[in-house]
Amino acid sequence: MKAHEATIQCSICGGEARLVSQEREIRLGRRAVMALDEFYRCGSCEEEFYLPGMMDAVLRRATARIRAEDGLLAPEQVKALRARLGLTQPEFEQLLGVGKNTCVRWERGTIPQSAATDSLLRLIDRFPENADFLGELHGVELRGRAA
Repeated sequence: MKAHEATIQCSICGGEARLVSQEREIRLGRRAVMALDEFYRCGSCEEEFYLPGMMDAVLRRATARIRAEDGLLAPEQVKALRARLGLTQPEFEQLLGVGKNTCVRWERGTIPQSAATDSLLRLIDRFPENADFLGELHGVELRGRAA
């Protein structure tokens, strides 16, 4: 993430907004964790806002905290598993039966996978024949391994 200016003009009142970095509770679905949040706060109207990219950065930090607390696979591990199977992100989503763009968010680190999905990913990684079974079940051709 590129460095942000320490102060900018508030788009609400025109006052001076300062860059603030603080640990705050971040909610991801029903889960809340403490993570470093960086945002701007106007000294005049007290409006708080993010510039482009700032929210994704805080989501990645919050998700990393959840993954660490829950012992979940890291984004690069999820991506490596998908690559070993020879699947695109949409194909991996179809294989696992998850929603559109879910894999993108896991691999970017903006949302964590559930504990149940993490267990499924580990099972597929340890015993690739489970990926073969899911591929047959959901009509996904695995190119990364011989069936």
